[in-house]
Amino acid sequence: MAIKAVFFDIGNVLLKFSSKRILRKFAWAVGRHPVKVARHIWKENIVDRIERGEVTGEQIHRLFVDDLGYKGGFEDFRTLWCDQFTLDRGSFAILKSLSARVPTYLLSNTNALHIEHIKARYVFPGLVKGSILSHEHKLRKPQREIYEAALKLSGTAPEETVFIDDLEENCAGARAAGLHAIRYRGAKDLKKRLEALGL
Repeated sequence: MAIKAVFFDIGNVLLKFSSKRILRKFAWAVGRHPVKVARHIWKENIVDRIERGEVTGEQIHRLFVDDLGYKGGFEDFRTLWCDQFTLDRGSFAILKSLSARVPTYLLSNTNALHIEHIKARYVFPGLVKGSILSHEHKLRKPQREIYEAALKLSGTAPEETVFIDDLEENCAGARAAGLHAIRYRGAKDLKKRLEALGL
């Protein structure tokens, strides 16, 4: 069956980032060891709550102030939190080419601060037909419901839909929902995988 929609993850598919580098940056900003910063950020499932939209940007800033001793104001924190991405030009070129031929979408675990930053800085959000973002839907990959929301948005059957992600657990969740899933291992591999699906 022909592919009628393609969903791209954002982090480490369209935009590259390093969790270790981010932690070092956060640690430098608050004068603490990266391990201690990691413990605070991941305590009480805070990342899960952030990506489900249960914690606002202002509340994330307050967590850094109260728990980690961060001294900067909210605007400085916004820069610290968001300025960590670089465009993957290979995957962007593929999305740009695909979007002229097949409806493309975003499907990402993210938060409002990051999305505001990404929309202001990068072109690709304007090339897609729509987005399923975890913080807006209160759902998070690899929950089955987030893939079902994606299919509802695209109006396609699972077997007509491709999902691209860098994490195998998210790809497995998409496959369990019936979608074609491609684990991103670079633009060259992605291009071959898409060509095999007729794209």
